[in-house]
Amino acid sequence: MEFLYPNFLYALAALTVPIIIHLFNFRRFKKIPFTNVRFLKEIKIQTQSQNRLRHLIILLMRLLALFFLILAFAQPFIPFGESEKKDSGKAISIFIDNSFSMNGENEDGPLLEVAKNRAIEIAMAFGPTDRFQLLSQDFLGENQRFISRTEFIDNVSQLDLTSKSRSLESVLERQKDLITNTDPSLGKEAFIISDFQVSQFQIEKFSADTSLNYSLVKLERNSPSNLYIDSVWFDTPVRRVGRNERLLVRIVNTGSEDVENVPLTLSINGRQKALGSFAVNSKSTVDTALTYLHENAGLKKATVSIDDYPIDYDDNYYLGYNVSEDLQILSITNTSNREGSSYLNSVYEADSSYAYQALSLSEINYGNLQKNDLIILNELELIPGGLRQELSSFVENGGSVWIIPSNEVDLGNYNILLGELKAGAMLDAREEQNKVKSINGESEMYRDIFESVPKNLDLPVTEKYYPLFSSLGSTEEYLLQMQGGKSFLSGYSENGGTVYVQAVPLSAEENNFARHAIFVATALRIAELSGDTDIWTTQIGEEARFDIPYFKVKNEDVFHLNLKSDEVDIIPAFQVSDGRILFYSGPDLDLSGAYDLTIGDSSIAAIGFNYERKESDLQSYTNEELADGISSLGVSNVSLFTGDSETLSKQVQQKLRGTELWKICLILALVFLLLESIILRFGKRSIS
Repeated sequence: MEFLYPNFLYALAALTVPIIIHLFNFRRFKKIPFTNVRFLKEIKIQTQSQNRLRHLIILLMRLLALFFLILAFAQPFIPFGESEKKDSGKAISIFIDNSFSMNGENEDGPLLEVAKNRAIEIAMAFGPTDRFQLLSQDFLGENQRFISRTEFIDNVSQLDLTSKSRSLESVLERQKDLITNTDPSLGKEAFIISDFQVSQFQIEKFSADTSLNYSLVKLERNSPSNLYIDSVWFDTPVRRVGRNERLLVRIVNTGSEDVENVPLTLSINGRQKALGSFAVNSKSTVDTALTYLHENAGLKKATVSIDDYPIDYDDNYYLGYNVSEDLQILSITNTSNREGSSYLNSVYEADSSYAYQALSLSEINYGNLQKNDLIILNELELIPGGLRQELSSFVENGGSVWIIPSNEVDLGNYNILLGELKAGAMLDAREEQNKVKSINGESEMYRDIFESVPKNLDLPVTEKYYPLFSSLGSTEEYLLQMQGGKSFLSGYSENGGTVYVQAVPLSAEENNFARHAIFVATALRIAELSGDTDIWTTQIGEEARFDIPYFKVKNEDVFHLNLKSDEVDIIPAFQVSDGRILFYSGPDLDLSGAYDLTIGDSSIAAIGFNYERKESDLQSYTNEELADGISSLGVSNVSLFTGDSETLSKQVQQKLRGTELWKICLILALVFLLLESIILRFGKRSIS
């Protein structure tokens, strides 16, 4: 047992007062004349003995009453474990979970407001001279110091929800770093106020520093149910004017009840474009689609939305993309190669989505090559040096090249170009029968083209081909593969664009590729993938990044990320890598939305920034699970408190002061005074 105010124990010297009164008052006798004392002689001895006992009991009652009254002022307590060590004050770090999951509710209101109230109650349980430090998910630099209780309460009242979400380990590490660097004479207390989501607070990873006393304050929510948009994607790689689009949306229901007929809306550039609905079972995921038509070309900022209360930060999903008017395709061929050109002409000229032209080497204008999306080298025997340089620059700027060899090629000349494009090499033609044995259905080229691929599918056959060779570590992707592991068609994406290399000519009688159905699908897919297929969307965070195709930037040009609806303007960091411009938005961007990437007055891209969905699963530890987890740690400096206001205040005070005994002492003092009064009043009557 210890005392909060031990100096009051000096008042125990006052116990001598009743003793002195007893000695000098109750020992005095009065002589009373009496005519005949013969009959009192026998009871005189008995009466004096009873009075002496009565006086001693009264003295004892007074001593005990005064003793317990003094103890009550000294405020004795039984320490709570080892928490009460002598110190000259306390340094208290209080972490308030202000992540998006704290937008839920319980019977006391929104969880964040409840957490803020509990933090203030904890602060009020300490002394006015103790020092406090507020820690939140933001890890703000301004909160890396200890402040007075009044300033702490002011800071708590200004705390808002944040998109950031830290793990339990990072919170503990931050508290440890801040609190252990304070005055070593101060007692150290650390509090964590949270809903303790399983996804963020793995209790088994709790690393308790033995120099701190930890207190976990668990807040309950009314319901763990939440409906949110997990991801969004298109089922085709390219978007065209006048073509129907299917935007697929994945929605997750974490609740225990099925939902039906929930509205789903799509807005593009601020205008509602499509409306649908969906149903999803409890604790399940569903994919649904929104179908709409692009009426004009240009950058599109899309927002997919649902309505789900109270957790609504994940009800919107933002993305950006570009809609092209048509694809510019240039086929460079020999004037004598009519048959090879006819196959390409029949594929591309029949579709208005493609602006296709076939030119001979003598007709091409090198200055216009960069305006194309796809350049096809259609059975050229020799590739001029000037064309090689333009093609290398074209690929570096994000263009695509499809190389179709002729029957007779200058391999040395071809391999110079392939080397510059980092697209492997061609070996001497081999005259032997071979057959395409497999289609790479995992590649973007052929993905989703076939509902199922038959085992005995009839594939192209050739009697003559150029073996394609690639070095180790290259970016080669087999698209069509022949028997023996030889490549029939490969794709390379080492530079900013893509290079497709084919092992056979189109016009040769030795193969049937150009007359096979797979050729049409391949030609169309190469053209589609040569267009702008980027879907610009990323998650908000310190590591958030995105990229766009490379283009030349002047030294004075500055990129901006603008969210006009909220007047946000951020200058992102960037670097050029593999023919792309890679951007880093940085920690200053913390508001979701569809942003414009601009240079001056020109919009370069539309970028969708979305909050991370790791807070969307609201499953939290129960009090029993937390208690079991703490018990399994085998530590004595971690306590678990409930978020109930009245209970929390009492528990914190008990943790700080142990089990208080002053009330018991006061009650005992009153009991002994009452006993003294009873003895004084009825003691004489019983003796007489």
